[in-house]
Amino acid sequence: MKPLVIIVSGAPGSGKSTLARAIAEQMMIPHIERDMVLRGLELTKGEKIERGVLGIERYYGLLTDMITAEISFVTDGTIYKGISEADIEAHLKPIAHVVNVHARAKNEMERFKHREAKRVGWSDEWVEDYMKRLHEIYPLTVDPLDLGVTVIEVEATGDYNPSLTAVVDSVRQDYAAYAKTIKLGENQNEKTN
Repeated sequence: MKPLVIIVSGAPGSGKSTLARAIAEQMMIPHIERDMVLRGLELTKGEKIERGVLGIERYYGLLTDMITAEISFVTDGTIYKGISEADIEAHLKPIAHVVNVHARAKNEMERFKHREAKRVGWSDEWVEDYMKRLHEIYPLTVDPLDLGVTVIEVEATGDYNPSLTAVVDSVRQDYAAYAKTIKLGENQNEKTN
């Protein structure tokens, strides 16, 4: 049976990482935060990296290693319409059962700016420059992508709606239905042999 991979997506500032950590904790499975993977790579290399090439390659390599080791997990990161579908299709869907939990929040851009302005080492200039980029990418990130997988949309401005318990229950039900389909297929194969 394929491991479960829960991709928590949403625009920057939507609460993806917080939601992903909460889901991972409730399900007692690992959480892989894409931004932290990329920052870890930058620390090792001692310099900023090209996140769109090397960073994404290493991120998907790590996820593939987890899946190959038969470990289910939650991951989060901004995924982009017209770009990320091909990566997920090529790297994750053939070897994992994928569920997409998509976070939305009111005032996502303001939330992002407030969070980033508090980080040690980030300059106000960097935050302002990135806000310009955020306006450009926002339309590519605000809605869930068409990945051909179960999508659970979550309002994450205050209390989660649906609740965290309901989200986790939905994910578990989806994975249980997948497992049942696999078992039915195995039983059919045994009968024909």
